[in-house]
Amino acid sequence: MTYKNNFAVPDYYQHFICKSKDCRNSCCHGWNITISMQEYFRLLGINCNKLLRKKIDGSFYIVNRPTQDGYASIVKTSNDDCPMHMENGYCMLHYQCGESILPAICHYFP
Repeated sequence: MTYKNNFAVPDYYQHFICKSKDCRNSCCHGWNITISMQEYFRLLGINCNKLLRKKIDGSFYIVNRPTQDGYASIVKTSNDDCPMHMENGYCMLHYQCGESILPAICHYFP
């Protein structure tokens, strides 16, 4: 996938290591995150176990005025978090399928 956006990243980005549940600013906590149409349909089509499939199917919704770049949004949990976060703080999608399946926004956090 080729990205056409430029992203500003902090100097420490190359050395970043996820702190999982000990992180005080968890990935996308409180954010309104959208993903592209291509990313949405790629996630719907991945081969994964039943638990992850159920989680993916219930974690995204198509926005009111979808565009190619802003097609679907993450359904946040009751505590304003991403539903893909496991209890240990890691991303279930990343853990089970690897970094390459993540939407662009997830690649560019922190």
